[in-house]
Amino acid sequence: MIKIFVMPFRYSLLLVIAVCLIDTALGQCSIRQDYFRSPVNIGLYLSGNFGELRSNHFHSGIDIKTQGVTGHRVYASAEGYISRIKIEAAGYGNTLYLTHPAGYTTVYAHLDRFRQDIAEYVREVQYREEKHALNIYPEKEKWKVEKGEFIAFSGTSGYSFGPHLHFEIRNAANQAPMNVLLFGFNIEDDAPPRVFSVYMYPFGKHSHINNTGQKQRFDVHADSGQYGLTNRDQVLVNGNIGFGIEAFDYLNGAHNRCGIYSIRMLVDKQLKYHWEMKQFKFSESRYINSYIDFEEKSRNNKLVQKTFIDPNNRLDLYEFVEDDGLCDFSVDREYQVRFILEDAYANRSELCFSVRGGQKPTIALSNTEKENVQEFSWNMPNEFTRDDLVLKIPEGALYDNLNFTYEKTEGNAGTFSPVHHIHNTHTPLHLACELAIRPDSLPEQLRDKALLGYMNGEESEIEAAGGEWKDGMVSTRIRTFGKYTVLVDTIAPEIRPLNLNGSGDMSAKNSIRFRITDELSGIKSYEAYIDNNWVLIEYDLKNNLAFYRFDPKRLSRREMHEIELYIIDNKDNIAYYYTEFYW
Repeated sequence: MIKIFVMPFRYSLLLVIAVCLIDTALGQCSIRQDYFRSPVNIGLYLSGNFGELRSNHFHSGIDIKTQGVTGHRVYASAEGYISRIKIEAAGYGNTLYLTHPAGYTTVYAHLDRFRQDIAEYVREVQYREEKHALNIYPEKEKWKVEKGEFIAFSGTSGYSFGPHLHFEIRNAANQAPMNVLLFGFNIEDDAPPRVFSVYMYPFGKHSHINNTGQKQRFDVHADSGQYGLTNRDQVLVNGNIGFGIEAFDYLNGAHNRCGIYSIRMLVDKQLKYHWEMKQFKFSESRYINSYIDFEEKSRNNKLVQKTFIDPNNRLDLYEFVEDDGLCDFSVDREYQVRFILEDAYANRSELCFSVRGGQKPTIALSNTEKENVQEFSWNMPNEFTRDDLVLKIPEGALYDNLNFTYEKTEGNAGTFSPVHHIHNTHTPLHLACELAIRPDSLPEQLRDKALLGYMNGEESEIEAAGGEWKDGMVSTRIRTFGKYTVLVDTIAPEIRPLNLNGSGDMSAKNSIRFRITDELSGIKSYEAYIDNNWVLIEYDLKNNLAFYRFDPKRLSRREMHEIELYIIDNKDNIAYYYTEFYW
């Protein structure tokens, strides 16, 4: 019997067609080849494409290279109006959102600065609300723009680690990102996806791959445009087997690894699995941790796209899946397995190989499972409790059932509890879990400075995981399994001026710049006053920079001034800096 995989929030191909017909009638789903122009007047070379596999999310746009510099003019890709302006220290940094009458929203992120009239308006709002980070929704009539109208300059603000323009096209009705590469932009791409390896996963105690009950990786090589297994020895299997593929796409003029648009898997010429990256919802993006082999990424930094589906994977990217993507190789015969990979420009690669099914293992299958403390179900809440620890995992936080492990070891110097080994870092969490740890030696006067520390990596570097004192324990919410302990943060952030010279003469400068760092809990707020008046401090989180741009509209020239800077961390430790300067 053929079983078609269907579950809540997934759609069959028929449903996709129906929804798109409805949305097309509303002007919200159609892909229009001539509607948008390029947002820049330089060649479109990409460092990232739509759907690329990122940490905890799919990439929601394209990253356009800007020749290694900031300051290129950015233009409206179609007529519309500026519907949102967002400024943040991390994330997209300085960002503009344009809404278009055909049912789209375009996004222009990591900008260096906005066009002058927009920048002046934003500055007025920042001074009125006395804060740097803003989310502004202007009136529809305030900034109507024509196709090709100049709106901003490209940059590297927010979490951008190199000059580029992040550009998105969204469905305006639900803000779901759509694949920009399907809209007819002049992007050269004649390179097919490249395949690096294929993985096989046994499911069930009688399933195996070449006499082992553990997953196996197989290298591949290209021969006359088609990939095959490098080791030509026959692969012997039995039972239910899942597959995963390590592959990337590449575009002309760039060496960056990009995402695959379409993956199909066939067994004996019958379609078993079809995945396609047309669009996705932001609310689903974290399911990437179920879509990939998260353990392989965590242990070996390899991105493997699974073609079988975990019970709690609710991605809407599957066009067709039979039997959850698992293949039954219980019958003694040869099976032909074929993968077809395509990019958005119809460049295609194929991987073909055979496996011999129905093969009983010639040796006893090894059991490498650890002694388990508790079995958790993915579709119900789970709780793990000890005298000094409480962990609450909500329904839907796990992608599959979990044999949960736990141990406790002695605390390190400077910690206030043992180290609690909460399962391992190779198992992903979709939702945040509640974790509370009871300290064993915390002085009462330090309770408001207590937090949990996450011990990351083999060197056990400690990162702040947040936390507050509550009912005799330090509690926080976590989205990562691993090693946790109790810490305190009593040290204020550090402020170091970068361009204030000894004389205090800043008349030739355009800004005052500071390096601000915090040892543990992280920066919560930043404020500055000049001559007792609030002034705008901009914060560049990735570079630990805070800076004030001299503003002739609000600051008198050729006078002495006083500046005060307050930096507060997440445990309310305050750093203060004062000096006088001439400008």
